[in-house]
Amino acid sequence: MQLKIKNYILVLFLLSQILLKAQEKRTKLLGTVKYDSIALQDVNIINKATKNGASSDKNGLFIIYAAKGDSILISSIVYKKRIIVISDTHLNTKEIVVYLEPNYNLLNEVMLTKKINTNWGNLSIIKGTVLNNDKIARSKPPNARRLTDPNAKFKGADFITILGMLTKKLRLKSKKRKDEQERILQLKDNLSTTLKNQYEEDFFTEWLHIPKNKINLFLDYCEGNGLKNFYNSNEITIKNFLIKQAREFNSLKY
Repeated sequence: MQLKIKNYILVLFLLSQILLKAQEKRTKLLGTVKYDSIALQDVNIINKATKNGASSDKNGLFIIYAAKGDSILISSIVYKKRIIVISDTHLNTKEIVVYLEPNYNLLNEVMLTKKINTNWGNLSIIKGTVLNNDKIARSKPPNARRLTDPNAKFKGADFITILGMLTKKLRLKSKKRKDEQERILQLKDNLSTTLKNQYEEDFFTEWLHIPKNKINLFLDYCEGNGLKNFYNSNEITIKNFLIKQAREFNSLKY
């Protein structure tokens, strides 16, 4: 019985030594998590090889032990997950810098609603007191975290601030896409007028042999055959298209 216990203790000791050796082979790395220039707090970092993890502080910093080839998973609620594979560069510099991208699909589903609940029954006002309604309306609610956690001194961008920035960026991106679509539509609609002003009548009458009184009719004919699709083409491509259309137009004898 005593022999079995000794063997069991020996096995545990050997296993602990193996685990200790494996840990010793891993390098201590200092990491930083950012979105653009904003340091991200409370981002989860896990070494998938050792299952050990860490969390970024208010400056976006974290420490993790890793070896070459280890996969480091970085995840957060409002950002896309990333996996960093440790390379010789990481081990030589002993640093990891990770930039996360916003999870726009999640942001589209988030709706923030502000509510102000006032319990007028428990409100005690001294006689003769004048309330400044504007000042009350503009006053900020207390920071619940700082009230309940005396050690909380977070000065970085909080969740609501970051969410607001990401939402604003999403709106700007959507507006930019819409403006670009309107610009392309305007280019297509004005292409006939642009060509007429650019090449003048001589090009149509001498090069394309289009009668002066049928230039507008010819351009309408070209639009019906896909002229607008050449809004972003070079001049040679557009002229080749016009020459081909002119041959067909003249053969129809309008």
